[in-house]
Amino acid sequence: MTLVLTAALILPLGAASANDSTPPSSIAVSGQGVVSSPPDLAIVKFGVETTALEASDAIDENARKSTQLTVAIKHALGPGDTVATTRYSLDPVYDHRRDRAANQPPTITGYIARNEVRVETANLDDIGKLIDGAAAAGANRINRLTFVLHDQDEARSRALAKAARHARHEAQVIADALGVKLGRVLQADSSSSPAASPRLYQGGAMAMESRVATPVDPGDIEVRASVHVTFAID
Repeated sequence: MTLVLTAALILPLGAASANDSTPPSSIAVSGQGVVSSPPDLAIVKFGVETTALEASDAIDENARKSTQLTVAIKHALGPGDTVATTRYSLDPVYDHRRDRAANQPPTITGYIARNEVRVETANLDDIGKLIDGAAAAGANRINRLTFVLHDQDEARSRALAKAARHARHEAQVIADALGVKLGRVLQADSSSSPAASPRLYQGGAMAMESRVATPVDPGDIEVRASVHVTFAID
């Protein structure tokens, strides 16, 4: 757990008349709570890239490999897991040779088709097998691998509770040291950071040669929360 606290003592200045609305003396503290939780969902994006001299050939080859990839992934997924195409593009490949004439535009030498498939799975133990199976089925890129918490509310609540308890504890320590009594809460607000653990697959392109099983360690996800509380003091 990481705890960062700051405190400020606010005292009214001068004597107040009966008609003045003088704010009460107060102590303001800030606390941060951190909770570590294992992820329960993996999101991975596989890419299929194909090139050909003709656009139609690039499209046809990409469609064949993408269909093969989708079938293989669906076969490997469990109940509740999902797979969907999230991006598709077809782009020309230009010849940018330096020896062409200055007034000659680059010529098209081929086409590249790209198809991205997004997979969500709760079976984190077999992510390595999923990656290897996708490579064997036609995927030649992994664009992103992310581990997340499907339901962040419980972890966020625990982080907020920790931050609030520590903020009150520190405020009490300060009040005791100053010889004053800690009173009611005058103001409180909170914030939290999203819980996600992005992992970029190193190398981007996936080699199709013989390879050992891909090791993947999800690790833990840190959920951070901050609270800012102002207490009245007597």
